[in-house]
Amino acid sequence: MRGNRSICMLIRKLMGLNRPGKVAIMILLLELLSGCAASRSAVTGLYNGSVEKNLGAGKVSALFLFRHMGQYHGFDSIPKLKDQGVKDFNNLFRDSLTEISNISPYTTFVELPNDINDPKRRQELAGFRGSHDFTVEITFLEEASFKQQALSGTISLLSLTVIPMPYSWDYTITANLLDQKGKLIRSYQRKATLNNWVEVFLIFAYPFHPVEGKRELIYAESLHDTFRQIEAEKVLTK
Repeated sequence: MRGNRSICMLIRKLMGLNRPGKVAIMILLLELLSGCAASRSAVTGLYNGSVEKNLGAGKVSALFLFRHMGQYHGFDSIPKLKDQGVKDFNNLFRDSLTEISNISPYTTFVELPNDINDPKRRQELAGFRGSHDFTVEITFLEEASFKQQALSGTISLLSLTVIPMPYSWDYTITANLLDQKGKLIRSYQRKATLNNWVEVFLIFAYPFHPVEGKRELIYAESLHDTFRQIEAEKVLTK
């Protein structure tokens, strides 16, 4: 109700403004009210074998090293580290870890862009690698075309989001399993694409197709399936 009153007050003020003021407020309203509808592809590289819980295996310790990376092709020359990929990543990881039955204890470490200037964190990571039986390095790479994003953004802005414009991101989730000495044991990879259309009338579709939810699904499905395959292959044994 408070939001509706604010909009009504803004409209009443709009009626009393001169023409340039009305145009500015209308642009602001259109930008605020623009909607979007997201969709995603199926995750490729999924494990299709049978899965049996490895309940009889002895407990092993594991370090989970996460890297969230992004690259706008045509703008970024290399993939670059980010602080995070999705907002609730910790919850997604906690839920997917139930796929593996014999990890205890475990440690998590998120590699950050500023680690290059932080010798204490680098030393801490090296210590974690040496004190755990296994290290699972998981890299989440988000890629997009800078040209496409810039073109879609420009048209959306100039048309006040009346013209529907697409935005897309490609995701590659790679998990490398290493032993305590750093030897690669297994490597896993999952891929998916996220598409998002932005247009003013899609405001009504957004609650049913939020881009944040679709992105979380890609992360969650990829983690669950990768850990399910690790469990099925029974590779976490001393």
